[in-house]
Amino acid sequence: MFLASTWGLSAWNRAQSVPAGGSSALPVALESAPPSVATTDEYGPLGTVSMVWAGTEVQDGLFGELDRPWLALSARSGDYRALVAPELPPPVAGGVALTGAGDQLAWATGEGVEVYDPVTGEAGEVPLPGASAVGSFSPDGDLLLVHAEGLQVLDVVTGEVLAGVDGTEEAVVRRAAWRPDGSAVDLVEGDDLVALPVDGGEPERQPSPFSAAATLAWSPSGEQLVGMQQVDGITRLLTAPARADGRLGPARQVDTSGISLDRLLGFSGEETVAVSAYFLESGAIERVIDVSLDGGEPVDLTTLPSEGRNWVGSRTLAVSATALRSGATDFGSQLWPWSHTARLVTCTLIGLFGLGMWLTRRPRAARRRRRGH
Repeated sequence: MFLASTWGLSAWNRAQSVPAGGSSALPVALESAPPSVATTDEYGPLGTVSMVWAGTEVQDGLFGELDRPWLALSARSGDYRALVAPELPPPVAGGVALTGAGDQLAWATGEGVEVYDPVTGEAGEVPLPGASAVGSFSPDGDLLLVHAEGLQVLDVVTGEVLAGVDGTEEAVVRRAAWRPDGSAVDLVEGDDLVALPVDGGEPERQPSPFSAAATLAWSPSGEQLVGMQQVDGITRLLTAPARADGRLGPARQVDTSGISLDRLLGFSGEETVAVSAYFLESGAIERVIDVSLDGGEPVDLTTLPSEGRNWVGSRTLAVSATALRSGATDFGSQLWPWSHTARLVTCTLIGLFGLGMWLTRRPRAARRRRRGH
């Protein structure tokens, strides 16, 4: 009975169609999933994804656990899934990259890059020896920044390395920013801002208004470059305008009074960026916040869980640009699946009840006959 209920439920769940209607959106609150979170092999693929993050404990069958669990959230229904895919990475910063549209995920395997399609559930490795970390996808989702003895621009469709900078630190792939048209990648090397064309052309250099440790992001129009960096020991948000000749003007600091910044997630509009941060008056509750670059009030998008069960912190969080620009919505209360243990206990109790009814059937029938006489 246990096997029949488990396989039957799995088959029924996999038969459900992948959500295709509606718009991409973030959840109003990201819940900390229990160990019985649904998996992609048992419940099927999610469709486009709005958020991906590392978990800590996900059950695999009756007695096992998933190794290196990563969880993803549907951009259209708010459903959660634990990814079952080859060689998932450890829970490190930027371990999994997500396209802006949420239709591809990628992670480094050492021998290449695994590319996973959350709509079909298919995965395949793009060979690249020495690949140890991934950065961001290009706006069209065809190119990916990868660290393999330096920053490399990898075409995940053809497997070709289009451009690269040897000897950069691993963290550089997570800090670099794609131009909005996907023609080049900007990164900071020493005191220079380097624009690396993806067509193999010569890199262009100019004095950088940001530090080497700044995380960068271009606005959708390409009119300004934003950087998040440490200034006097405090994380600050800076923005520099792009001039007509392609040079950047001086950077100015964005007013983030009352906010403790953590990570730059990307642009959510032409004049707003999404960050993970803490409001000082609410203490240790981390949120995804829309910060206005022109002095407007910040907007609270998503409340993040406290560190603990199936949540190792926002450092592993990847968010799709489409979902950022659509804002947040309330998907309703999440219905978590029964664990295999709960199903087994329930089936055992039902079986014992049925056995008890069968064993007492003849005495009950005899008593009814005696009453009839």
